[in-house]
Amino acid sequence: MTSTIVDVRDLTGAERAVALYASDMPNGRRHYTKEQFTAWIMQGAERLGVEEMRRRALYFRGWRLLDMHGLLTAQIQARHEQRFPQRYRLIRSDQGGALTVSTDGTTKTALARNGLVDLDGDCPCEGTGGIAAWDDDAGAWHEILCPVHRRAEIDAYRRAALAVR
Repeated sequence: MTSTIVDVRDLTGAERAVALYASDMPNGRRHYTKEQFTAWIMQGAERLGVEEMRRRALYFRGWRLLDMHGLLTAQIQARHEQRFPQRYRLIRSDQGGALTVSTDGTTKTALARNGLVDLDGDCPCEGTGGIAAWDDDAGAWHEILCPVHRRAEIDAYRRAALAVR
């Protein structure tokens, strides 16, 4: 087996979280140095391989976007729990990955991959980009943009809204 050297700065936050989850990072809550987190990220990336780490990171981001909007399907949740059965370890891994992003920064290639997502299962929009939502007060329905399949449009809207502030 060949050893792969990973530049941690060339990983997105989600990729770092996935690598930390796969590493020997302890589960307990203690203070660790950024050098220790970096070593664990490199270990986890090597353990999984870069392709698998990135694939899992895409699924993790897709799960997170649907979870943030209350749109998770049972299939996506089940596959997420299979991939990351230790919920609190994933939270700690995500925090550790975010720490290294804030202290070490990221390369332009990592930033270009940062918004990419994928789903390991059925999306509530069924690939259409729109999700029907009921308005209980008015008794009517409207369509919301899918946070996964219409991500670029949502991001553009947010940028435009921030620009006028």
